[in-house]
Amino acid sequence: MLQTANSPSWLGDVFDAELTPVVQASSGVQVWRIADDKSEATISAQFQANAGEYHRRYSASDHFERLFRQALDQTGVAIAQAPRILDLGSGSGVNSIVPCLRLFPGAQAIATDLSVELLTMLAGYLPQLEAQDSVACVVMDAMGDYVKAEAFDLVTGAAILHHLLNPEQGIQAAARALKRGGKAIFFEPFDGYGLIALAYGRILDEARRPFRRLDRRITNALSAMAKDIAARTQPDRDAPHFPYMDDKWLFAPEDITRMAKAAGFSEVQFIAHNDHASLFRDTAAVQIRLATGLTELRLPDWANTILDAYDAALPGVVKRRMMFEGTIVMTKGE
Repeated sequence: MLQTANSPSWLGDVFDAELTPVVQASSGVQVWRIADDKSEATISAQFQANAGEYHRRYSASDHFERLFRQALDQTGVAIAQAPRILDLGSGSGVNSIVPCLRLFPGAQAIATDLSVELLTMLAGYLPQLEAQDSVACVVMDAMGDYVKAEAFDLVTGAAILHHLLNPEQGIQAAARALKRGGKAIFFEPFDGYGLIALAYGRILDEARRPFRRLDRRITNALSAMAKDIAARTQPDRDAPHFPYMDDKWLFAPEDITRMAKAAGFSEVQFIAHNDHASLFRDTAAVQIRLATGLTELRLPDWANTILDAYDAALPGVVKRRMMFEGTIVMTKGE
């Protein structure tokens, strides 16, 4: 494997493939590429122009650190001291690499992504985290077999599996990379979203009645979200549009468990992210804001009353079982 003074000395311990340098970030940290992997992705010019603002406003390191802690506390799983970590689909690292560095002192991590630009962002601020020697940024298809088998203690993925044509490949890649007894932690959306799609349908039906008003932008957003939820619940992989969907899956826990067991994981645990009393009202508000890009849009009181009725009908234990978002913790068999 090609190494230079800019590469962590431990890279040779975890890669079977040759690495070649791609670009050096302004921080001096090198971004690498698997020599024979030509996979790549690009980010928009607008994203690049607003990268600093993006990190200031939208980086969710604290949020994802809480999710990691929640998963560890509720499952009781133990992560090896100073673990070696393979992160699948790291992006700019704010949702996975940064929380792991905080949680696991002495960790060594491989950050993978198809986007040179996003990994260059991560490489740019690694020195601020004092992590330039403990994190390697590698442009690669993480579903490949470029890393050595059983070389890692922990595999992580922050919202990666639901983008894949074949999410079982991501789970298989994690199992292959992990040592026996190693852990994989993924954050993913689940088919419990079907419940809020029902609530959206009820609101849209009610909006057709006399004396009910709903902003057209909200109508369009709720309709689009309901269709998206339906398309991602038990999706048809053979449908012509399926490869072009960005978000492809809302997972059933039973399907994840089946995939994990087939890949060699001995235990699979699920932790719901939210079960609070106003989950439906809060989720709708967030989704409308994300769909429209507008913070001032509000559902009318009558629509919130419908959402509140769903919240009141479903106690916390049901919301946890029919989760919208959750953490998957897998343990590889000994």
